[in-house]
Amino acid sequence: MSPPSATFSDKSICRLCGRQFAKYNCPTCNVAYCSLTCFRSEAHAQCSETFYKKEVETQIQSEPSKTLQERMQMMEMLKKFEEESEQDAGLDSDGEDDGEDLARRFADIDLDATSVADVWSKLTPAEQAEFVKIMEDPNSDHARQLLASEELENERCEPWWHAPAVESDGPLPRRYGSKPELIPVPAVMVQPIPNGPLLHYNICAVCIAYAFVTRHLSVSPLSSLLPEDIDFEEAKHLVSQLVPFLVDRKSTMLHPNLSSLVTDIWSRFKPGQVSSDLFAILLKDTTHMVCPLPVTAVALRSESEEYFDVASHPHLNLVLALSDLTKLFQCPTTDAKKSHVTYKLLFYAAHILSTPSDTLRVLAEELAERSAAYQTDRLELESEFQGGTGKYKRQEGRVPVIEEVH
Repeated sequence: MSPPSATFSDKSICRLCGRQFAKYNCPTCNVAYCSLTCFRSEAHAQCSETFYKKEVETQIQSEPSKTLQERMQMMEMLKKFEEESEQDAGLDSDGEDDGEDLARRFADIDLDATSVADVWSKLTPAEQAEFVKIMEDPNSDHARQLLASEELENERCEPWWHAPAVESDGPLPRRYGSKPELIPVPAVMVQPIPNGPLLHYNICAVCIAYAFVTRHLSVSPLSSLLPEDIDFEEAKHLVSQLVPFLVDRKSTMLHPNLSSLVTDIWSRFKPGQVSSDLFAILLKDTTHMVCPLPVTAVALRSESEEYFDVASHPHLNLVLALSDLTKLFQCPTTDAKKSHVTYKLLFYAAHILSTPSDTLRVLAEELAERSAAYQTDRLELESEFQGGTGKYKRQEGRVPVIEEVH
């Protein structure tokens, strides 16, 4: 005689908590459960920990390249996690952690040379599962607490363009990168007004990519990277990914407005690589570089001078950013031979020095306005389009002022 079939209520109730209707089935043990909370519960720990471990291992294998800062961040979080886990569990001297703590397990690990997969393998399954749970929501109070590390804060390098303009006698609250070395710009390349098409939006796109790479790698200036450094090729790769027209010798890309460059560059980020908040910061960084300096030293120019005096020019910050990228892409040869990328960056620098300051001020205002929109309204990428036309959704009656200045 066959066993009686299950009633409707038997099929619908969560087998883990017994209080809610079941909506899902575990792919491993096929138990019916109602929510993610029950899936992660102790009653289901054997399956859930295995699931999270596989997910993280897959992610590590798909993203094998991690920066030193990311590895240090992971280590710092794991140390704090173990300390809190021991306090919460009330472990005594006879604890079941087999006498080893994170400090002992990682005593012989060189973070500069160790892969993320090797670091991950040093953790216990329970630590791996808990770490993944925390990282699923990096904005949670627990994650923020773990990230609040004095060591990580000391390692963090703020971009050079945010360094105080006036030198302070006392120690600075944060560490800032040093200003890049200026590239020499031939005086004959600088004209009273720029010749040819306006390249302002192309140059803004380059600055957005430059700001992202600087912040992503926490390296400032980028020219401080050496060819043997792990992030040297990564920096060039990211710039090439975001602004391919810079490295493509035959490119004829010309952004006509800010919406065009925003739509294009955001589409080149990998999924999850940038958020609206981060993009607002990148636009603010670009605003800082584009906006002319309010006070600059006045230098007397001579017609016989071979190179333009950039150091005393109000567009100094923008030329410094282009100079930093020039040093990054400069061919590593004894005769310092220029590549087509460095020639293009030199042309951009001359174009900026030929541009009236009022034009750059209007451009900086447009960048600041767009940054504020992303920061205040949490605009997503879809906001850049209107019915698939690729045009930004502007407020009714609003006209981009930058288009009036030509």
